[in-house]
Amino acid sequence: MKVVLITAQNNDFDKNLAGAFLREGYKVYVMGNVQPEGITVIPPDIKQAAEAVQKGSGFIDIYIDVSNESDLSDNFNVRTGINGRIIHNLYDANVTRPMAMLEAFLPLLEAGSGKRLCYLTSAAASINETRDIDGLGYKMAKAALHSFLQITRNALAPKGYTIRAFDPCAALNCSQEREVSAPLSAQAAFNYFTRRRGMERDDPNRDDEGNLVFRDAWGRQHSW
Repeated sequence: MKVVLITAQNNDFDKNLAGAFLREGYKVYVMGNVQPEGITVIPPDIKQAAEAVQKGSGFIDIYIDVSNESDLSDNFNVRTGINGRIIHNLYDANVTRPMAMLEAFLPLLEAGSGKRLCYLTSAAASINETRDIDGLGYKMAKAALHSFLQITRNALAPKGYTIRAFDPCAALNCSQEREVSAPLSAQAAFNYFTRRRGMERDDPNRDDEGNLVFRDAWGRQHSW
């Protein structure tokens, strides 16, 4: 049985994503407090969660960090002034905690055969694509996460790890014309997280897994 870990169940996207893996026969661990049917809930505390998975299955194949915290008060820009408290809180939620979680769960990923890391992000944080002038706290945090993923890829790709970054096109982090419902977005994420990106004409020297990219719920690929 393949094992997937999802780091939270804070919203409908997280819950639908867990349900998609459950339907496909995965053993699903979710960090949280609510016990959905068929899903193994482990403590939200990082150390306790890692210990629970170690006792339960002893390994993880697919690791999904759904940290994607935003703040409605994050509406300032460089002209109105920067709110340091909000920036600090969003950085902790979207970067510091994900880094700590990966460190805790890495031994379990080493024991598994999947070695796939998945993270949520947003095209709004892409330096090349963003057009907004506010929401700097969220965007700065995701830009830092992108740097962390690049460093992680450089360190772990030689060991067989692959990385998926995904924009769920949620209402708070994208314009309304791009918003996707939670069930559809979760299914798109499942497809992206579980499938391998192809090789060009079966040439191992042109393997797309070597590229660190992210895609959104519409299937579009974005630049960092």
